[in-house]
Amino acid sequence: IVWLALFACLAFALWRSGSWQRKTLYALLVVLSFLAPAAPGIYRDFEYRQRYAKAKALFDERCKTAGEHVIRRVEEVDGVLLANVRPDDRAANRANPNWANAGLPSEAGGADYIRSFLSWEHKQYANQRGYLNSEPTNPSGFVVSRGYRFVDVIEADGLVYRYRFVRPPGAELSRTLVTGQRARYVVSFVNTYDPEERALWVAGTTVKINDAQSGELIASKTWFSIEPGQGSLGGTRAPWGFAKTCPDLTGSAERSPTRYFVDQILKPIHAEQS
Repeated sequence: IVWLALFACLAFALWRSGSWQRKTLYALLVVLSFLAPAAPGIYRDFEYRQRYAKAKALFDERCKTAGEHVIRRVEEVDGVLLANVRPDDRAANRANPNWANAGLPSEAGGADYIRSFLSWEHKQYANQRGYLNSEPTNPSGFVVSRGYRFVDVIEADGLVYRYRFVRPPGAELSRTLVTGQRARYVVSFVNTYDPEERALWVAGTTVKINDAQSGELIASKTWFSIEPGQGSLGGTRAPWGFAKTCPDLTGSAERSPTRYFVDQILKPIHAEQS
């Protein structure tokens, strides 16, 4: 409609004008009158394209260092020790470029982060990771793999508490103080923060798995995320909700990437059951 109106006004201006000088002047005035209201939007689009090109180049460079570094794997692990827990603060930080956990912006936090390590994986397709829940069986006949039998957590008071699913099956968690031996293998994460990178909506995080007995690092994995809209709130966008991550996350792995990495390094005891 806008283009039709522009051409109609141009035709009228040229028709009503006399000399070619007037025709040129009137045509220029018509074009400018149509372009002037759009000028701020054109400038914003140009500015966004420049900023995104810079952000994408940075993201692509960071992605060259993303991925897994595995020294060894361990079979028949009954539980893990979480040195820290992703906070449940996604909703409050979707539009915050400096959000600490933006490296994995869709990962579950709080109690759900703990639950992810305890949950059973229900796998429908052999070549894809399944979804997680608290049910040990699947009525549809999917292959079900159990998570860890317990998860130890170092909490704010410096003490270690052990979490399990309350039985019969349900998502409720039990919590008891660990007074004896805690889990041998420690899972932790470190978020990267660089003001210049965050200004371009690029964030990163690294998950590490350590053997508390030997003190060695046995595996680590790094992710980076970018918000393609560069923080735009247009159309009620929640910026980090549109993030792209490397290595790529799809399906259930998007919500529980740490669990899906850790259980390939520390294989849960009796991993498979139908």
